[in-house]
Amino acid sequence: MKRNAGLQEEPNPSSNTGIDAAQTEESSLDALETRLQTVESRIQGLKTISPLPWPSNRTKLFDAALDLRVKIDAVRWMLRVSKHLNGAAREQVILTIANSLAQLEKAVEPAIRAA
Repeated sequence: MKRNAGLQEEPNPSSNTGIDAAQTEESSLDALETRLQTVESRIQGLKTISPLPWPSNRTKLFDAALDLRVKIDAVRWMLRVSKHLNGAAREQVILTIANSLAQLEKAVEPAIRAA
């Protein structure tokens, strides 16, 4: 009777798991890029400038649309960088991108309703 409890199976060289994982990551990046373009298209006509109170009776203008555009550009750069990474670093950047996009999507919805 043989015991195989401590043995691990050797990877099958004919297996396409590496190729499948790369294709899955690429499709994930494509989906993230599509979401980013959707968010960007939603704020194209958005112009919201509101005064914020500052000490000594001065006001500073705050442009929420500009702030969103800057964040979109930051996410776009993260997407570009992620295409040059591999392994765990790439997965971490992809998760950061997905979280950033979710936050942007939440921020864009009320801004569009208010406009």
